[in-house]
Amino acid sequence: MRKQSLEFLRTLMSTPSVSGFETPGQKVWCDYARKVADEVVTDSYGNAVAILNPKGSPKILLDGHIDEIGLMVKYIDENGFISFQRVGGVDPALMRSKRVNIHGRKGIVRGVVGATPVHLQERGKEPKVPKMHELFIDIGATNGAAANKLVAVGDAITFEDDFEMLNDRVAVARAFDDRAGTWAVIEAMRLAKAAGVQCAIHACSSIQEETGLNGAKMQVVRIKPDAAIAVEVTHAIDVPGLDKKQHGEVKLGEGPTVSIGRENHPVLVGRVRKIARKKKINLQLEAFSQSGGTDAQAFWIANGGVPSMVLGIPNRYMHSTVEMLDLRDLQKTAELLAAFCADLKKSDRFVVKV
Repeated sequence: MRKQSLEFLRTLMSTPSVSGFETPGQKVWCDYARKVADEVVTDSYGNAVAILNPKGSPKILLDGHIDEIGLMVKYIDENGFISFQRVGGVDPALMRSKRVNIHGRKGIVRGVVGATPVHLQERGKEPKVPKMHELFIDIGATNGAAANKLVAVGDAITFEDDFEMLNDRVAVARAFDDRAGTWAVIEAMRLAKAAGVQCAIHACSSIQEETGLNGAKMQVVRIKPDAAIAVEVTHAIDVPGLDKKQHGEVKLGEGPTVSIGRENHPVLVGRVRKIARKKKINLQLEAFSQSGGTDAQAFWIANGGVPSMVLGIPNRYMHSTVEMLDLRDLQKTAELLAAFCADLKKSDRFVVKV
Protein backbone atom coordinates (compact mmCIF):
# COMPACT_ATOMS: atom_id res chain seq x y z
CA MET A 1 0.00 0.00 0.00
CA ARG A 2 1.40 3.37 -0.93
CA LYS A 3 2.45 5.65 1.93
CA GLN A 4 -0.19 8.37 1.33
CA SER A 5 -2.99 5.80 1.20
CA LEU A 6 -1.86 4.20 4.45
CA GLU A 7 -1.72 7.56 6.20
CA PHE A 8 -5.22 8.36 4.96
CA LEU A 9 -6.40 5.03 6.36
CA ARG A 10 -4.71 5.69 9.70
CA THR A 11 -6.27 9.16 10.01
CA LEU A 12 -9.70 7.94 8.93
CA MET A 13 -9.68 5.07 11.41
CA SER A 14 -8.58 7.30 14.28
CA THR A 15 -11.28 9.93 13.71
CA PRO A 16 -14.53 9.46 15.70
CA SER A 17 -17.59 8.82 13.57
CA VAL A 18 -20.42 7.40 15.68
CA SER A 19 -23.62 6.75 13.78
CA GLY A 20 -25.50 10.05 13.73
CA PHE A 21 -22.30 11.99 14.54
CA GLU A 22 -20.27 11.27 11.41
CA THR A 23 -19.09 14.79 10.58
CA PRO A 24 -15.46 14.47 11.82
CA GLY A 25 -14.83 11.29 9.83
CA GLN A 26 -16.75 12.59 6.83
CA LYS A 27 -14.55 15.70 6.70
CA VAL A 28 -11.42 13.51 6.56
CA TRP A 29 -12.92 11.43 3.76
CA CYS A 30 -14.09 14.43 1.75
CA ASP A 31 -10.72 16.19 2.02
CA TYR A 32 -9.04 13.12 0.52
CA ALA A 33 -11.78 12.62 -2.09
CA ARG A 34 -11.38 16.16 -3.43
CA LYS A 35 -7.87 15.27 -4.55
CA VAL A 36 -9.31 12.50 -6.74
CA ALA A 37 -12.85 13.28 -7.84
CA ASP A 38 -14.24 15.73 -10.36
CA GLU A 39 -16.77 16.76 -7.73
CA VAL A 40 -17.59 16.02 -4.08
CA VAL A 41 -21.09 16.74 -2.78
CA THR A 42 -22.85 16.30 0.55
CA ASP A 43 -26.51 16.30 1.51
CA SER A 44 -28.61 17.60 4.38
CA TYR A 45 -27.86 14.63 6.65
CA GLY A 46 -24.13 14.48 5.89
CA ASN A 47 -23.87 11.75 3.28
CA ALA A 48 -20.94 12.36 0.92
CA VAL A 49 -20.48 11.40 -2.73
CA ALA A 50 -17.33 11.73 -4.84
CA ILE A 51 -18.08 11.77 -8.56
CA LEU A 52 -15.72 10.87 -11.39
CA ASN A 53 -16.67 11.29 -15.06
CA PRO A 54 -20.22 12.45 -14.26
CA LYS A 55 -21.44 12.26 -17.87
CA GLY A 56 -20.16 8.71 -18.32
CA SER A 57 -22.21 5.54 -18.65
CA PRO A 58 -23.20 3.27 -16.99
CA LYS A 59 -23.57 5.01 -13.63
CA ILE A 60 -21.87 2.91 -10.95
CA LEU A 61 -22.38 3.45 -7.22
CA LEU A 62 -19.55 2.23 -4.97
CA ASP A 63 -20.47 2.46 -1.31
CA GLY A 64 -18.94 2.22 2.14
CA HIS A 65 -20.53 3.52 5.33
CA ILE A 66 -18.63 6.04 7.42
CA ASP A 67 -20.41 5.47 10.73
CA GLU A 68 -19.14 3.31 13.57
CA ILE A 69 -20.93 1.74 16.51
CA GLY A 70 -20.66 3.58 19.80
CA LEU A 71 -22.61 4.86 22.78
CA MET A 72 -24.69 7.86 23.84
CA VAL A 73 -25.11 9.51 27.24
CA LYS A 74 -28.56 8.65 28.58
CA TYR A 75 -28.57 9.72 32.24
CA ILE A 76 -26.26 11.39 34.79
CA ASP A 77 -26.92 10.50 38.43
CA GLU A 78 -26.45 12.67 41.52
CA ASN A 79 -23.02 11.15 42.17
CA GLY A 80 -21.72 11.95 38.68
CA PHE A 81 -21.89 8.45 37.23
CA ILE A 82 -23.10 8.24 33.63
CA SER A 83 -25.56 5.74 32.16
CA PHE A 84 -25.60 5.23 28.42
CA GLN A 85 -27.31 3.48 25.56
CA ARG A 86 -25.78 1.71 22.61
CA VAL A 87 -25.65 3.21 19.12
CA GLY A 88 -25.59 0.19 16.84
CA GLY A 89 -24.62 -3.35 17.76
CA VAL A 90 -22.40 -2.91 20.83
CA ASP A 91 -21.82 -6.09 22.85
CA PRO A 92 -22.28 -5.45 26.62
CA ALA A 93 -19.96 -8.39 27.37
CA LEU A 94 -17.02 -6.38 25.97
CA MET A 95 -17.74 -3.17 27.85
CA ARG A 96 -16.41 -3.37 31.40
CA SER A 97 -13.04 -1.70 32.11
CA LYS A 98 -12.94 0.02 28.72
CA ARG A 99 -11.62 3.56 28.41
CA VAL A 100 -14.00 5.86 26.53
CA ASN A 101 -14.13 9.36 25.12
CA ILE A 102 -17.29 11.37 25.69
CA HIS A 103 -17.61 14.03 23.01
CA GLY A 104 -18.96 16.87 25.14
CA ARG A 105 -19.72 20.46 24.27
CA LYS A 106 -16.34 21.59 25.67
CA GLY A 107 -14.35 18.82 24.02
CA ILE A 108 -13.44 15.24 24.85
CA VAL A 109 -14.06 14.02 28.40
CA ARG A 110 -12.19 10.82 29.25
CA GLY A 111 -13.91 8.15 31.31
CA VAL A 112 -13.89 4.46 32.08
CA VAL A 113 -16.65 1.87 32.11
CA GLY A 114 -16.74 0.72 35.72
CA ALA A 115 -15.80 -2.86 36.62
CA THR A 116 -16.50 -4.46 39.98
CA PRO A 117 -13.25 -5.98 41.36
CA VAL A 118 -13.19 -9.77 41.46
CA HIS A 119 -12.62 -9.57 45.23
CA LEU A 120 -16.03 -7.95 45.71
CA GLN A 121 -17.99 -10.30 43.48
CA GLU A 122 -20.13 -13.05 45.00
CA ARG A 123 -17.93 -16.09 45.46
CA GLY A 124 -18.82 -19.39 43.84
CA LYS A 125 -20.80 -17.83 41.00
CA GLU A 126 -19.67 -17.15 37.46
CA PRO A 127 -19.81 -13.44 36.61
CA LYS A 128 -22.87 -12.72 34.48
CA VAL A 129 -22.88 -10.66 31.33
CA PRO A 130 -24.22 -7.25 32.37
CA LYS A 131 -27.20 -5.61 30.79
CA MET A 132 -26.45 -2.29 29.19
CA HIS A 133 -28.39 -0.30 31.79
CA GLU A 134 -26.35 -1.96 34.57
CA LEU A 135 -23.11 -0.49 33.24
CA PHE A 136 -21.88 3.02 33.97
CA ILE A 137 -19.10 5.44 33.05
CA ASP A 138 -16.94 7.08 35.70
CA ILE A 139 -15.33 10.39 34.70
CA GLY A 140 -13.94 11.11 38.14
CA ALA A 141 -16.57 13.75 38.91
CA THR A 142 -17.28 14.57 42.54
CA ASN A 143 -21.04 14.77 42.00
CA GLY A 144 -23.77 15.16 39.41
CA ALA A 145 -23.44 18.92 39.19
CA ALA A 146 -19.74 18.62 38.34
CA ALA A 147 -20.46 15.96 35.71
CA ASN A 148 -23.22 18.06 34.13
CA LYS A 149 -20.77 20.89 33.52
CA LEU A 150 -18.76 18.56 31.26
CA VAL A 151 -21.21 16.21 29.59
CA ALA A 152 -24.90 16.12 28.67
CA VAL A 153 -27.58 13.68 27.67
CA GLY A 154 -27.17 12.96 23.96
CA ASP A 155 -23.37 13.28 23.85
CA ALA A 156 -21.72 10.66 21.66
CA ILE A 157 -19.21 8.22 23.17
CA THR A 158 -16.40 6.34 21.43
CA PHE A 159 -13.94 3.76 22.69
CA GLU A 160 -10.37 4.91 23.19
CA ASP A 161 -8.82 2.47 20.73
CA ASP A 162 -7.12 3.72 17.55
CA PHE A 163 -5.43 2.27 14.48
CA GLU A 164 -2.33 0.15 15.06
CA MET A 165 -0.16 -2.05 12.83
CA LEU A 166 0.67 -5.43 14.42
CA ASN A 167 3.15 -6.19 11.66
CA ASP A 168 3.77 -5.08 8.08
CA ARG A 169 0.41 -6.40 6.82
CA VAL A 170 -2.06 -6.81 9.73
CA ALA A 171 -3.76 -3.85 11.40
CA VAL A 172 -6.23 -3.47 14.26
CA ALA A 173 -8.70 -0.66 14.97
CA ARG A 174 -11.97 -0.14 16.80
CA ALA A 175 -14.08 0.39 13.67
CA PHE A 176 -12.82 -1.02 10.39
CA ASP A 177 -16.58 -1.63 10.07
CA ASP A 178 -16.95 0.17 7.78
CA ARG A 179 -14.55 3.02 7.33
CA ALA A 180 -12.40 0.41 5.59
CA GLY A 181 -15.14 0.30 2.96
CA THR A 182 -15.12 4.06 2.52
CA TRP A 183 -11.32 3.88 2.13
CA ALA A 184 -11.66 1.19 -0.53
CA VAL A 185 -14.21 3.01 -2.69
CA ILE A 186 -12.26 6.26 -2.88
CA GLU A 187 -8.98 4.41 -3.48
CA ALA A 188 -10.75 2.51 -6.25
CA MET A 189 -11.74 5.84 -7.79
CA ARG A 190 -8.15 7.04 -7.62
CA LEU A 191 -6.91 3.90 -9.38
CA ALA A 192 -9.74 3.94 -11.93
CA LYS A 193 -9.03 7.56 -12.76
CA ALA A 194 -5.43 6.68 -13.58
CA ALA A 195 -6.59 3.80 -15.78
CA GLY A 196 -9.30 5.79 -17.57
CA VAL A 197 -13.02 4.97 -17.47
CA GLN A 198 -16.10 5.31 -19.68
CA CYS A 199 -18.51 4.83 -16.78
CA ALA A 200 -19.53 7.40 -14.21
CA ILE A 201 -18.34 6.49 -10.72
CA HIS A 202 -20.18 7.70 -7.64
CA ALA A 203 -18.09 6.74 -4.61
CA CYS A 204 -20.31 7.08 -1.54
CA SER A 205 -19.43 7.55 2.10
CA SER A 206 -22.83 6.85 3.62
CA ILE A 207 -24.11 7.64 7.10
CA GLN A 208 -26.03 5.62 9.69
CA GLU A 209 -25.74 2.11 8.32
CA GLU A 210 -25.43 0.73 11.82
CA THR A 211 -28.84 2.10 12.82
CA GLY A 212 -30.83 1.05 9.77
CA LEU A 213 -29.05 1.51 6.39
CA ASN A 214 -30.38 5.06 6.53
CA GLY A 215 -27.75 6.89 4.48
CA ALA A 216 -27.80 4.27 1.73
CA LYS A 217 -31.55 4.66 1.34
CA MET A 218 -31.00 8.36 0.67
CA GLN A 219 -28.03 7.87 -1.65
CA VAL A 220 -29.61 5.36 -4.02
CA VAL A 221 -32.75 7.43 -4.57
CA ARG A 222 -30.75 10.56 -5.33
CA ILE A 223 -28.04 8.97 -7.53
CA LYS A 224 -30.26 6.47 -9.41
CA PRO A 225 -27.36 4.17 -10.35
CA ASP A 226 -27.34 1.48 -13.02
CA ALA A 227 -25.51 -0.81 -10.57
CA ALA A 228 -24.35 -0.60 -6.96
CA ILE A 229 -21.60 -2.36 -5.03
CA ALA A 230 -21.58 -2.18 -1.24
CA VAL A 231 -18.08 -2.66 0.17
CA GLU A 232 -18.34 -4.06 3.70
CA VAL A 233 -16.25 -5.94 6.17
CA THR A 234 -17.19 -9.60 6.50
CA HIS A 235 -16.51 -12.17 9.19
CA ALA A 236 -13.15 -13.91 8.95
CA ILE A 237 -13.80 -17.38 10.39
CA ASP A 238 -10.17 -18.51 10.76
CA VAL A 239 -10.08 -18.21 14.57
CA PRO A 240 -10.65 -20.75 17.36
CA GLY A 241 -14.22 -21.64 18.32
CA LEU A 242 -16.06 -20.97 15.06
CA ASP A 243 -17.70 -23.75 13.04
CA LYS A 244 -17.21 -23.56 9.27
CA LYS A 245 -20.30 -25.72 8.77
CA GLN A 246 -22.31 -22.99 10.44
CA HIS A 247 -20.54 -19.85 9.23
CA GLY A 248 -18.78 -20.82 5.99
CA GLU A 249 -15.08 -20.29 5.39
CA VAL A 250 -13.43 -16.88 5.01
CA LYS A 251 -9.76 -16.36 5.81
CA LEU A 252 -7.73 -13.27 6.58
CA GLY A 253 -5.21 -12.52 3.82
CA GLU A 254 -6.88 -14.66 1.15
CA GLY A 255 -8.52 -11.80 -0.75
CA PRO A 256 -11.93 -10.07 -0.74
CA THR A 257 -15.18 -12.01 -0.80
CA VAL A 258 -18.20 -11.97 -3.05
CA SER A 259 -21.57 -12.97 -1.67
CA ILE A 260 -24.01 -15.16 -3.58
CA GLY A 261 -27.81 -15.00 -3.49
CA ARG A 262 -30.60 -12.65 -2.42
CA GLU A 263 -29.53 -9.02 -3.11
CA ASN A 264 -26.40 -10.12 -4.97
CA HIS A 265 -27.27 -9.77 -8.66
CA PRO A 266 -25.97 -12.86 -10.51
CA VAL A 267 -24.90 -11.01 -13.66
CA LEU A 268 -23.09 -8.30 -11.70
CA VAL A 269 -21.41 -10.89 -9.47
CA GLY A 270 -20.38 -12.85 -12.55
CA ARG A 271 -18.80 -9.79 -14.13
CA VAL A 272 -16.81 -8.99 -10.98
CA ARG A 273 -15.60 -12.59 -10.71
CA LYS A 274 -14.54 -12.50 -14.37
CA ILE A 275 -12.49 -9.34 -13.78
CA ALA A 276 -10.92 -10.91 -10.69
CA ARG A 277 -9.76 -13.90 -12.73
CA LYS A 278 -8.42 -11.62 -15.46
CA LYS A 279 -6.45 -9.56 -12.92
CA LYS A 280 -5.38 -12.66 -10.92
CA ILE A 281 -7.07 -11.36 -7.77
CA ASN A 282 -8.06 -14.20 -5.48
CA LEU A 283 -11.71 -14.11 -4.42
CA GLN A 284 -13.39 -15.96 -1.59
CA LEU A 285 -17.04 -16.95 -1.89
CA GLU A 286 -19.75 -16.77 0.74
CA ALA A 287 -23.48 -17.32 0.87
CA PHE A 288 -25.54 -14.22 1.58
CA SER A 289 -25.58 -13.21 5.23
CA GLN A 290 -28.41 -14.41 7.45
CA SER A 291 -27.15 -12.56 10.51
CA GLY A 292 -26.65 -8.98 9.37
CA GLY A 293 -27.48 -6.39 6.77
CA THR A 294 -25.43 -4.20 4.46
CA ASP A 295 -26.19 -1.13 2.40
CA ALA A 296 -26.76 -3.43 -0.58
CA GLN A 297 -30.07 -4.39 1.03
CA ALA A 298 -31.13 -0.77 0.70
CA PHE A 299 -29.90 -0.53 -2.89
CA TRP A 300 -31.34 -3.60 -4.60
CA ILE A 301 -35.01 -2.96 -3.90
CA ALA A 302 -34.88 0.80 -4.63
CA ASN A 303 -36.05 2.56 -7.79
CA GLY A 304 -37.79 -0.56 -9.08
CA GLY A 305 -34.69 -2.72 -8.57
CA VAL A 306 -30.98 -1.82 -8.80
CA PRO A 307 -28.46 -4.56 -9.71
CA SER A 308 -26.42 -4.76 -6.52
CA MET A 309 -23.86 -6.90 -4.71
CA VAL A 310 -21.66 -7.04 -1.60
CA LEU A 311 -17.88 -7.09 -1.84
CA GLY A 312 -16.45 -8.15 1.52
CA ILE A 313 -13.19 -7.36 3.31
CA PRO A 314 -12.31 -10.20 5.75
CA ASN A 315 -12.40 -8.90 9.32
CA ARG A 316 -11.74 -10.67 12.61
CA TYR A 317 -13.57 -9.64 15.83
CA MET A 318 -16.24 -7.46 14.22
CA HIS A 319 -18.02 -4.97 16.49
CA SER A 320 -15.21 -5.09 19.01
CA THR A 321 -12.48 -2.55 19.75
CA VAL A 322 -9.84 -4.80 18.15
CA GLU A 323 -11.19 -5.46 14.67
CA MET A 324 -8.43 -6.92 12.51
CA LEU A 325 -7.72 -6.64 8.77
CA ASP A 326 -4.97 -7.77 6.45
CA LEU A 327 -4.09 -4.70 4.39
CA ARG A 328 -3.48 -6.91 1.36
CA ASP A 329 -7.21 -7.78 1.34
CA LEU A 330 -8.08 -4.10 1.58
CA GLN A 331 -5.74 -3.14 -1.26
CA LYS A 332 -7.00 -5.94 -3.51
CA THR A 333 -10.57 -4.81 -2.88
CA ALA A 334 -9.75 -1.34 -4.21
CA GLU A 335 -7.84 -2.77 -7.16
CA LEU A 336 -10.71 -5.09 -8.09
CA LEU A 337 -13.26 -2.26 -7.97
CA ALA A 338 -11.03 -0.07 -10.11
CA ALA A 339 -10.48 -2.84 -12.66
CA PHE A 340 -14.22 -3.52 -12.81
CA CYS A 341 -15.00 0.14 -13.51
CA ALA A 342 -12.21 0.47 -16.08
CA ASP A 343 -13.52 -2.59 -17.95
CA LEU A 344 -17.06 -1.25 -18.39
CA LYS A 345 -18.30 -0.02 -21.77
CA LYS A 346 -21.00 2.60 -22.19
CA SER A 347 -23.54 0.03 -23.35
CA ASP A 348 -23.01 -2.36 -20.42
CA ARG A 349 -26.05 -3.11 -18.28
CA PHE A 350 -26.79 -5.92 -15.86
CA VAL A 351 -29.96 -7.86 -16.65
CA VAL A 352 -31.07 -11.39 -15.78
CA LYS A 353 -32.27 -12.99 -18.99
CA VAL A 354 -35.46 -14.98 -18.58
